[in-house]
Amino acid sequence: MEIQIIKDKTNSLLKRREISVAVKNKTTATRIELKNKLAALLNSKPELIVIEHLDTIYGKQEMIGTASLYQTEERLKQLAHKHLIARDAPKVVEGETSQAPAEPEPAAE
Repeated sequence: MEIQIIKDKTNSLLKRREISVAVKNKTTATRIELKNKLAALLNSKPELIVIEHLDTIYGKQEMIGTASLYQTEERLKQLAHKHLIARDAPKVVEGETSQAPAEPEPAAE
């Protein structure tokens, strides 16, 4: 995955960095992969990054998106939309037994 930062703006009033990125990848990258790569690129924690918009370009193996890097978790909770935070969170698997479909009971003869 190749990430190119198009625009990086510091918003001192909201205490965050607003970043526009272009992502080139052979397959569609997940939001979690993108957050981890951005965190490594920006020397930050993935928990402080919220991907606000991510869109693929028709006919190309490229995506364009915007992300916000907050200075603190408190500021992230104050400003970021709850559905965007939940969308970027890793999926929690409770257990293999709870997700397995229920087996039908054998028919009585």
